[in-house]
Amino acid sequence: MKDSARRSIVEEPLSWVEEYPIQWREPRVDLAELAKLRWIEGFSTQELMKRYERTQYAIENYYQNLRRKEFIVPGLSEKERQEILWVWKR
Repeated sequence: MKDSARRSIVEEPLSWVEEYPIQWREPRVDLAELAKLRWIEGFSTQELMKRYERTQYAIENYYQNLRRKEFIVPGLSEKERQEILWVWKR
């Protein structure tokens, strides 16, 4: 058998490209707004889950982030922060 008899010729591409619209990151949650809704307005975790379309785990992570930052986040006044700390410590 000659080498030329074993050789295949491929003239069309073997792959194709398709584009799908996806969003890699979810929009960020405004932590100041979440803190106000939770501790000043009295929203439940379930209500926040529905409002932000997040899981309970995600909402609880936001709570943890807020506590770790001692509720010092942009958009939250010192008066609001003190009110949240008072409610949170009760």
